[in-house]
Amino acid sequence: MDYAYHYGDVRKLYLNATNRCTNRCSFCVRYRTEGLGGAVLWGGEEPDLGMLQRAVGAHGPLESFREFIWCGFGEPTFRLDLIREAAPWLRSRGAKIRLNTNGHACLIHGRDVLPELAQAADEVSISLNAPGCERYLALCRPGGDMLETPPRMFWEGMNDFLSRAPFYFEHTHASVVGSVLNRDEIEQCRSLAASRGVRQLRVR
Repeated sequence: MDYAYHYGDVRKLYLNATNRCTNRCSFCVRYRTEGLGGAVLWGGEEPDLGMLQRAVGAHGPLESFREFIWCGFGEPTFRLDLIREAAPWLRSRGAKIRLNTNGHACLIHGRDVLPELAQAADEVSISLNAPGCERYLALCRPGGDMLETPPRMFWEGMNDFLSRAPFYFEHTHASVVGSVLNRDEIEQCRSLAASRGVRQLRVR
């Protein structure tokens, strides 16, 4: 798989570190295509720092990028080790780092990893995706690589992450996929995010 790719703005570089995910979202593009932006994001071994550095270098020098985004065909926080290790290097020429996540990192690692993630990223985007638990379970179908965890815990874990993230990150926003929600559901998501202290909701 490709570990770095462009999707839109050439000064932003997306980092694809894993195909593992705790969700099996019904709307996820990975079930319809092998990649994005001309990159193949499925398959292959997960990168170490050297592999990631070579992949980024193939797109240009660090100073040519203003933002790096951990976002690929999996949940990036499975690679907490790489996210932490790469942060000083990615920031070394002034770029910011954004983490796109489903908010399950603490469940994945069995401990509170928000402080560690906040040291390694400047901004976080959390996939809220639904206004309530039952709708979330139907749309996001949590379980994936963590089938031993009761599904409802993924909804609760995401909400806990969402509510605490603003205390750790410079910028925090939530996101939903507009094509699978009606207008009322989107507004309910906006209200839910705001009740957790997150004022920005991005409709993808």
